[in-house]
Amino acid sequence: MTGKSSTARKKRPVVGIAIVLLLFVVPGLLFFVIPVGITAYDDSHRIPITCTIRSAVTGTESSGSFKGGGASGPQVVVVTEQCGKILLQDGINSSNAGAVAKEITDAERVRFSVGEAAYRLRAQIAFFGVSPTAYGFTVVDGS
Repeated sequence: MTGKSSTARKKRPVVGIAIVLLLFVVPGLLFFVIPVGITAYDDSHRIPITCTIRSAVTGTESSGSFKGGGASGPQVVVVTEQCGKILLQDGINSSNAGAVAKEITDAERVRFSVGEAAYRLRAQIAFFGVSPTAYGFTVVDGS
C-alpha cells in the first residue's frame, strides 16, 4: 500500500505544475513576452516588401497589431495579393486616413517598410487576429 500512496504523491506535483504552466506561463508567453519581443526586434529590423494592392480601407475592420493592440485609433487596413494584410497606423489620423487609403487603392504596387519578425510570422500571428504593421510606404507605380 505504501507504493500506491507514494506514486499518488508523486503525480500530484506533476499535475500541479502542468496546471500552472497551462494557466499562467503559456498565456503569459503568448500574450506578453512574445509580442514584446517581436515589437522590440521589429523596431530595429525593418525590411522592404513590395506588394500588389487589392484594397485599402480606413479602420473599418477590427484588426490588431503588436504596436497598437486593436483598432483603437485611426488606421488604414491594406489587403495585398502576396503580402497579406498590412496595417498602417504611424502618421495616420482621422483627417488623413481617407486620403492615404485612396492613394494606396489607386496604386497598383506599393513598397512597405515592415518589421521583419512580424512579417515573417504573419501566418502564425494571424491566428490571434494580429497583422504586421508598416512603418511607412512608397507607391511603386500607379494604375
